[in-house]
Amino acid sequence: MHKIVTGTIAGAAGIALLLGGAGTFALWNANASTAATTVNSGTLTLSAANDGVWTDVTNGRSNTIDPASVLMVPGNKYQFTQTLNIGATGQDLKANLTYATQSITGDAGLLAATTKTLSVTSTSASVVQSTADANTFVVSPSSATSAVKVLFTIELPSSATTGQNGSVNVGALAFTLTQTAIGS
Repeated sequence: MHKIVTGTIAGAAGIALLLGGAGTFALWNANASTAATTVNSGTLTLSAANDGVWTDVTNGRSNTIDPASVLMVPGNKYQFTQTLNIGATGQDLKANLTYATQSITGDAGLLAATTKTLSVTSTSASVVQSTADANTFVVSPSSATSAVKVLFTIELPSSATTGQNGSVNVGALAFTLTQTAIGS
């Protein structure tokens, strides 16, 4: 009798296990597809036109120069003018345009003694000088391609007492364009 009871208990346990796996039930559900499409990102590019010119504007002069062949003395002021082309596609796109300070290298004394300023104008983009940095301009392109004119000035003030026999390398002068957050 003991074997019959043990067998019955084992059989009942097996049947309970089998029913446990099959004892689930489903609630009604449904799904549907939508006519959604893809979302694409825009672009932001910056390229320099081949029209860069250095000019000596000291005391009202307007002489085209090669900065590598002139010797700057206190009171000299040189300007670099170039067109930059901005490619911008996307809604609400604005970007900060400035010159890359690390692209100007040279002797520490002369670098510190010179003043460097930037001015930006455009007829095809909105350009507003930043209130946080005088050498940064907020550019809002009005079309997929906009042109801006940059005017970079380097000057050794008449009051300079350092920087003799030094050099400043402006041959790698670069400009940066960095998108700003919407609402800023």
